[in-house]
Amino acid sequence: MFQSEKISGHQALMLVLAGAIGDIFVVITSPAVNYSGRDAWMSILLAYIIAAIDGILLINLGRRFPQKTFVQYLPVVLGKFIGKLAGLYYILGFWLMAPIIMRDLIESLRPYLPFTPPIAVNILMSLLVIYVMRNGFEVYARTTELFMPIIIILIISILCLNFTNENFSNILPIFENGFIPILRSQVVLFPFAVEPVLFMALWLPCLNIIKESKKALLIGMSISGILLMLLSIVVIGFTGIDMTMKIISPLNYISRYIDIANFLSGFDAFFIILWMLSSYIELLVFYYPEIVGLSQWLNLKDYKLLIIPMVAINAALAMIPKNIVQHINLDLLKNPFIILPLGILIPITWLIAVIRNLDESGKDNLKKNCKQIN
Repeated sequence: MFQSEKISGHQALMLVLAGAIGDIFVVITSPAVNYSGRDAWMSILLAYIIAAIDGILLINLGRRFPQKTFVQYLPVVLGKFIGKLAGLYYILGFWLMAPIIMRDLIESLRPYLPFTPPIAVNILMSLLVIYVMRNGFEVYARTTELFMPIIIILIISILCLNFTNENFSNILPIFENGFIPILRSQVVLFPFAVEPVLFMALWLPCLNIIKESKKALLIGMSISGILLMLLSIVVIGFTGIDMTMKIISPLNYISRYIDIANFLSGFDAFFIILWMLSSYIELLVFYYPEIVGLSQWLNLKDYKLLIIPMVAINAALAMIPKNIVQHINLDLLKNPFIILPLGILIPITWLIAVIRNLDESGKDNLKKNCKQIN
């Protein structure tokens, strides 16, 4: 069973970072600027603060139901029928988003692999996903331990190398249009920030010591929020708000202009490595909830039976949009219509659990936890 796979506190931190940074760093700056202009960096930071609060409520739910994932205790809290429907929405939400992430990777590699058929990249990444998932969640947790530090170092390197090109007057004046645009931007930015919390809703029972969950959450969300805030400042400082709104991938754009002593250039290669690593990590962030969640929703004994058929379906769905325009239009729908309702579902579930005084963390459950840990 999925719950029998155990992870450490450090691996939990890497999993939070995987969901909170993933490939979000590629796209978050443009919508932030679209909604809040020069104050985009404050909008991003606020989104991660709100998401962290959402995560604390989720951890409280996890302590009330220590042996169950979000999909498993929703029927207990909301009632069997409504809870099952809510669990299915959680599963279908991630199922719809996974092909979008796959297509993002395919489209980003087109300029660099012009003669490679998109289906080849699709099949290769799908095979990698199948391999890791069949080897268990612990393998993925160890994979994030290896790759997430590399991803963070590459992001910081690109930001630092671009420092000489900055014009930080582009981010002034602060609060140019007041605080209302920053609040309105949360409709789009909060869903980006809450992705790691929704992912945590699945793997929280795997954590060896549940007390370490809050530490992993708060450190991971702090690192992610500050890093993405700095990224938005650097991008706006280099391109200005008008250009930033027109660029699909601002970090890729600024990496092309890095030039050290008129001698070293071509740092967009850094971005390609960064993009491939982060997309691979992000793919699994979306594949696990749909596959493991569906197996738990159907009360199957082993989620691994669903891996190959569901990955194959996702690979086919990723190829449905005929062009990049259709893909972007679909991508714009996922935040307000899929992720935002799921993020709101967590505090609603917590509130109902508190009002109904639901708590399964009795002595029997604690004894089971101790046996699993030992």
